[in-house]
Amino acid sequence: MVDRVLIIANPAAGGVTAALVWRLTRLTRRCRRPASVRWTSAPGDAVGIAREATASADLVIAVGGDGTAREVAAGLATAWRHTVPMLIVPAGTANSLYRTLWGTTPWEEALDVALSGATPIRADLARVVELDRLVLAGACAGFPPQGIHEAKTRAVSYPAALLDLAPRYEPYPGRVLVDGVVVHSGPTMLANVGGSRYRGGAYELLPHSRLDDGLLDVCVVGAEHSALEMLRLTRTGAHLDVPGVVYARGTRIRVERLDGHPLCFEHDGEVLRSPRTSYTLTARPGAVAVLAAPSELAGPGLPVVDTGDAA
Repeated sequence: MVDRVLIIANPAAGGVTAALVWRLTRLTRRCRRPASVRWTSAPGDAVGIAREATASADLVIAVGGDGTAREVAAGLATAWRHTVPMLIVPAGTANSLYRTLWGTTPWEEALDVALSGATPIRADLARVVELDRLVLAGACAGFPPQGIHEAKTRAVSYPAALLDLAPRYEPYPGRVLVDGVVVHSGPTMLANVGGSRYRGGAYELLPHSRLDDGLLDVCVVGAEHSALEMLRLTRTGAHLDVPGVVYARGTRIRVERLDGHPLCFEHDGEVLRSPRTSYTLTARPGAVAVLAAPSELAGPGLPVVDTGDAA
């Protein structure tokens, strides 16, 4: 049974308001669960707050988007007492991970489940080796991060930015390795690693990904189809049935750009500003306890590319 709750709220997230946090606090107290609130004031704050919370809290609630959830997960995963579970209250612009964990369940119902003492899953994280940074929802190179960048610089919605970018997007020369084996080499529209089944809140790039299988799923889309067609197909995961798409699993994924230009890359909705031409992600199985709806975690497996033995 949950006795002590800490709410970590990010005021910079698109849907976070004092009214939302107050309502969340009232609901926890109505269930006779004492709750305290900590507001973040700068990027990275939630990592330290969550890590400290493990000394006294039985449940940590992340109020914000995928970036806020990532910070809270990173803090809990690196704490001495790393068994304290987290619940996400979706209040960002995309909320991809919440959709993966809870589907269309209202957060109020998810809160009831969490406060009842439900058993969390041990969710995997990924680690960006070059940055020594943990990733929760997933990471992506190519078209999606460029869309995130344009959405922020032009102050438009992410879907609108993607639609505007699609006709003028130019694939990059790329290569993707899974456990040392090349699974794709050539013109690349995107390479998504995770993590969450959904990215951008609506695009089911990794429809067969599980958060608790100890593996990272990767989907690579080549240049055989237009970006507009891929936007349509990824809404339902139908992109896996067309030529030029590779789906694989492994514990070490390397994403590269081969022409010497910086690789456009993001994780958890944060576009990285770096001259790097490649990134490596490794799996951290069962790194953090997360509350989820069991019905959303169940799903069929998928035959994936046989990468053979690691090189």
